[in-house]
Amino acid sequence: MSPRSLPHYLVVADDLSGAADCAAGFASAGLSTSVLLDAQASAGAQGDVAVLTVDTNSRRDTAAEAAAKLQAVLAAPASQGRRVLKKIDSTLRGGWAQEVAVLQSALHAIALVAPAFPQMGRTMQGGVVYVHGVRLADTATWQLEHADRDDRAAQQLQAAGLRCDNLPASLLDAGPEATAQAIANAREQGVQALVLDVLHDQHLQTLAQASLQIEQAFCVCSAGLSHALAQQVQPVSALAASLDVPHAAGRLPSVVTVVGSMSAIAQQQLAYLAEQPQTRLHVVPPGCLRSDVQTTQGQTLVQPLVQTLVQTISDEVAQGLDVVVSLGADAQTDPAEGPMLARQLARLLHAPMAGAAGLVITGGETARAVLEELQLRSLRVHSESEPGVVLCITENQDIEQDTRRQWIATKAGAFGHPASLQRASRAIHSLLAAQTPGGRTDTAPTESKQR
Repeated sequence: MSPRSLPHYLVVADDLSGAADCAAGFASAGLSTSVLLDAQASAGAQGDVAVLTVDTNSRRDTAAEAAAKLQAVLAAPASQGRRVLKKIDSTLRGGWAQEVAVLQSALHAIALVAPAFPQMGRTMQGGVVYVHGVRLADTATWQLEHADRDDRAAQQLQAAGLRCDNLPASLLDAGPEATAQAIANAREQGVQALVLDVLHDQHLQTLAQASLQIEQAFCVCSAGLSHALAQQVQPVSALAASLDVPHAAGRLPSVVTVVGSMSAIAQQQLAYLAEQPQTRLHVVPPGCLRSDVQTTQGQTLVQPLVQTLVQTISDEVAQGLDVVVSLGADAQTDPAEGPMLARQLARLLHAPMAGAAGLVITGGETARAVLEELQLRSLRVHSESEPGVVLCITENQDIEQDTRRQWIATKAGAFGHPASLQRASRAIHSLLAAQTPGGRTDTAPTESKQR
């Protein structure tokens, strides 16, 4: 297929790190791409942005709450005339099927459901997601969060009221024209959601090409298909050259990394960071953040510890050191309290995060909590330090002074290499060095790490 101009897209995601990950594919093709935190932010967004990505923060919402958010996003002026792409988690977390049903009803289009991301070990066969060859239902994450739910995508969509069918990988092997014809046939037969098997990247390329041939269709996918869609256009000149990048003036050349994910991969990345020079590591016990410590007795016990920790972190940022703060775990740890702990952690770290030149944040709920605490509602996607780790620039309309802007890197908690967070931090330092006279951000001699 010859290179073409993609339609302007509205990408709707249910968590922030996933929204950024999906948007990064389009940014890598040189398309102007913004990530917004809510429908209110999208109401004032620039209509000329090629790809507008909105995080509805709806992964834990009821069906009614999620539907209201989706309808608000669709009604925003900046959303009009755009082709919709629904970003979902590659392991089917959250109420994604109910959201697809809302969009299908509003758009009167067939949903092309392809959560696979082969580059990240997520494939789909027989309508079932596999994670590095393990069926989704047999993974630890699924058993922890969704043990009582059917892991088959079609069954979840049918439970949400949609008529579904499955398209095998063998049909994708026949090429984009045959795939487009199969999609058109399914739509004519009344299918509202078509689940597609995807075993490798070429299947995603075929689906991307086929989807562009069908007007009354919208993609429901992880970042895998969004990257494949972006590859259908000829890359333009380096995106960084066209962006109004922020300068480090007025900020300390420190990068603060916040780890809110409890995944095994995130813990490996944390351990790797702890071994780096000019880096300080702090683990915040969740007991310090729970609501039961807000009582007078609880504050008496915990407040001195918290105040000392915050002062230590602020002092380290003032010295130009990189600081890593991780949410710890204890016997009472419950996945359901994740959003509350993320908000409390962000509130605790407000001062050092606001003063740093860059932030690296892993975990979608943690990323949103940090941005909300810093009153940041919009990010312009710049690039990736590696697949799944997205570098952004803050771009709030109510911020007039360029010196207040920051580099932000986001990453989903359960992805990546042990060195991924460290690479993101170094990428931010490299960007800062490129903007600093003399090209240096070194500030302090190497010191022993605090554990």
